[in-house]
Amino acid sequence: MKAQVDAGRCQGHGVCVVTAPDLFEFADDGKAVAVARELSPADLDGARAAEASCPELAIVLSGS
Repeated sequence: MKAQVDAGRCQGHGVCVVTAPDLFEFADDGKAVAVARELSPADLDGARAAEASCPELAIVLSGS
């Protein structure tokens, strides 16, 4: 499974960075980016929590 941040939607609120700091960080432009290309099974709960908490619905989880 992969996590991606839609840069067009992200407004830099940082909720994902606070919710899952091992999976998301701020880019130089102040918007969030996903750190890991592939999520491990241990990362899924944090990734799903970040996805659910994003006020702009900018986080997309895809894959199996």
